[in-house]
Amino acid sequence: MRIVTLPVGVLETNCYIVADVEECLVVDPGDNGPSIMERIDAMGARVSGILLTHGHFDHTGAAGFLQEKTGAKVMIGEADAGWLSDPDWMLPYMPSGQDPVKDVSHLKEGDTVKCGNIEFNVYLTPGHSPGSICLYAPGHLFSGDLIFKDGVGRDDLPGGDPDELLQSVQRILSLFPDETVIYPGHGPSTTIAREKTANPFF
Repeated sequence: MRIVTLPVGVLETNCYIVADVEECLVVDPGDNGPSIMERIDAMGARVSGILLTHGHFDHTGAAGFLQEKTGAKVMIGEADAGWLSDPDWMLPYMPSGQDPVKDVSHLKEGDTVKCGNIEFNVYLTPGHSPGSICLYAPGHLFSGDLIFKDGVGRDDLPGGDPDELLQSVQRILSLFPDETVIYPGHGPSTTIAREKTANPFF
């Protein structure tokens, strides 16, 4: 597995290109679609899917652009899917609008997403948003805005819930081995072990 991290947009969202066997999965293409596409082309990979950990604009902004360029399906947690067809709901929080995404696949707990020979398991982790999801393959966890190095996601945006957020974080930290690397929606990567011991929110 090869993982390329591209900080994109005004909030420097981590867009991840996860590649295996000439395929790649694009996680959270929040902005700068042409730059993301340029990197994918340089890798020589075919986009097998575009996965959004939740529906906030800084994680979804370039999804429509990439879908148009690649024909790949866009996947998102079921409870956040409606936000892609009506992005204006978040106008007070965003610098500009974004184009609606077509042909959205709804993900739920227990679904799997394949990329090459890698199979990721989908975990529903509400709290930052109702449909927030995490993506896990052995040794690797893409957490969106659930948990960061030394922090957790906001719960004060539309659809946020502090109790659900805490429950989701505690669940994720208890499910996976300590050596699992966490790839968050913003900031540097971390590990399950480190956040169990050093995250000031616990």
